[in-house]
Amino acid sequence: MSLIIRQALAKNAQEKRAMQAQWNHVQELRSAGDPAMKAFLQMTNAGRSPAEAYREFDATTKIEVNPMGEFATLTRLMQKARPVNIGKTLYEYRKSSDMDNGQTSMSGQIGVKLDHTDYGYAGVIVPVHDKGFGRSWRDVEAMRSEGFDALVDDAREAELGLMRTMNSFLFAGNAGLSVDGQKWLGLTSGSETTVDTYTPTIDISSSTATAIEIQTEIKVARDRLRITNNCVNPVRVGVSAAAMSNMERFVSADTWTLGTIKDLVLKLEGIAEIYIDSALTGGKFIMYWDDQMGLHPVVGMGINTYAVTRQFHNSDFAFVKWSAVGFCAKTSFSGKKCVLFGNK
Repeated sequence: MSLIIRQALAKNAQEKRAMQAQWNHVQELRSAGDPAMKAFLQMTNAGRSPAEAYREFDATTKIEVNPMGEFATLTRLMQKARPVNIGKTLYEYRKSSDMDNGQTSMSGQIGVKLDHTDYGYAGVIVPVHDKGFGRSWRDVEAMRSEGFDALVDDAREAELGLMRTMNSFLFAGNAGLSVDGQKWLGLTSGSETTVDTYTPTIDISSSTATAIEIQTEIKVARDRLRITNNCVNPVRVGVSAAAMSNMERFVSADTWTLGTIKDLVLKLEGIAEIYIDSALTGGKFIMYWDDQMGLHPVVGMGINTYAVTRQFHNSDFAFVKWSAVGFCAKTSFSGKKCVLFGNK
């Protein structure tokens, strides 16, 4: 599952059904606005069908990671997303406890003790994110000789704005949105109960921090996830641009053969990647297990575009880009977490 509705990315039949339901919903919205889209294409002499126009509007959504750091965490997570029906404003998952160990005897005649698992439930909200764009009807008239490009540019910038809204929700959350008492307060708010907040002893972006100090700091955070919380899968580490620049220093000023501080950190067991995310500043960092058992998005609707129905001859040409995406940082029955925020 990704930001775009592409059934080839579905992992199983259940996800494929959810994505098909999302696509059917988009088609209903587009059918309602079909006259407006056809009128727009006729006025611009674009020579395109509504389906071709929508493909061009939606073409800027990709699942490749952004090398400049914007949406770096978001695009990584979207490749591990779980699709659900748009009607689910709250996605709930079940947490099961473990059992006591078995018993050992020579005779096997000491009586079998029955045991069972206990269950708990947790949930994550799936809010709607949207962004409108468009042109006045007279602007569209003026575009006759310019073709279709202006609205394509509008669509691109609207989509970037929509993704920035989702990215802000991922990192900062929104305390004002709640379903049955469930909220998402963000990866870096320090208030999200499903995220382990850790206070480093040193600033990994500081030029005065030594290579060993920086590696040790990341190691302590890794151990909180892998040893204390039993998150045994490799973790990803997102850092600020300042921290990444600092970790490009050589371990030793005497010789470059020892590599950089980043090279030293990557030698730690279970560190899959260190990357820049522009949402992080200074010595702040995030560490997480990106999987449907750890941190992942829940997508009720992939990003799509539809035309708003026009009522009069001088109604504006308006379009809406929207999606429904929430973020889930799963915790175990005993409260173990697989997402950490280093708040320095």
